[in-house]
Amino acid sequence: MDKKKESILYIDPMVDYGFKKIFKESGNKELLMRPLNVIFDLNIIDIDIQESEHSGETEEDRRACFDLYCMTADKRKFIIEVQLASQPYFPERSLYYMTFPISESAPKDNGVLKKWNYNYPPVFFMGLLNFNMRHLVPELADSEQYIHLFSLRDEHTGELLTDRLRFAFLEVARFEKRKEDCVSFEDRFLFMMKNLPTFAKKPALWDDPYFEMLLCEAEYARMDRTQRRKYRNSLKMKYDYVNTVEYAEQRGREQQALETARRMLAKNREIGEIIEFTGLTEKQIKALAA
Repeated sequence: MDKKKESILYIDPMVDYGFKKIFKESGNKELLMRPLNVIFDLNIIDIDIQESEHSGETEEDRRACFDLYCMTADKRKFIIEVQLASQPYFPERSLYYMTFPISESAPKDNGVLKKWNYNYPPVFFMGLLNFNMRHLVPELADSEQYIHLFSLRDEHTGELLTDRLRFAFLEVARFEKRKEDCVSFEDRFLFMMKNLPTFAKKPALWDDPYFEMLLCEAEYARMDRTQRRKYRNSLKMKYDYVNTVEYAEQRGREQQALETARRMLAKNREIGEIIEFTGLTEKQIKALAA
C-alpha cells in the first residue's frame, strides 16, 4: 500500500474531483448555498445541481462543460468554475459560459425559437481561482480584496444597467491570511479552500457548524475505492498541468538568458561576466560563440 497516499487527511477542493466530491456528491446543499448567499448577497433556501454539459444552438456550436451548474426554484442559474491556472481570456470565457443558460431560457417549439421578450432569469458566475487575477485585470493591481465582484454598470455613475449578469472571482491562491486573522465568512471560506489539503490533523476551527460540515465532507477516509481513484487521477492531472506550465516558464527563462548572452557576446563582454549575469554555463556560452 502506498503510505503517502493513505496519509492524506483532507482532499484538495481546488482540483476538479475534489471540488465536485465536496460540493456535489456530498448532497449537502448548505455547503454550496451559503457561499453563494454571502458572496452575492442572496437568500437562497434551496438549489438543484443540473447537468453540467451544455450545447450551443446548432451542431456546429461549441459545447461547454461547467464544474458545477445549479438552479434555484425561481430559475436563477449559477455557474461555478475552479480554474487551476491563468488563461489569457478567462473573464471573456466566463462571459461566454453565461450565454448558454441565457440561450436555454429562450422558449422553443421542437428546437425552433418562439417569440420571446428576453426576460431571462439572472445568471451568476463564480470562479475560484488558483492564480492571481491581477495578471488579467491590471486595474486590480492595487486592490487589497481577494473577492472581486463585477456587473454591468455605467462607467461614470456606477448605475446598474441590469442585475441579470453577475460575476464573482475568488483569488484562492493569493489568499495569505492566517486562521486567527480570518473574521468574515468569506475569509474563512477562502482559508479553507486553500489550506484543507495541508492539514496534518483536524484543526480547531471557528464556532461555525458550516466549516465542521466542510471538514467532514473533505475527509479522505470517507471516500470509497472508486472515489479515491477519481481523486488521485484528478490530482495527477493537476500535477501534470503544473509541471507543464513550470517547464514552459523555465524554457522561457532559458531562452531569454541565451538571448541576453548573445547580445553580451556581440559587445565583447567577458565570459565570466556573462555567466554571472545570465546564470548560463561556460559550455552554453561558448556554444553560442562558436
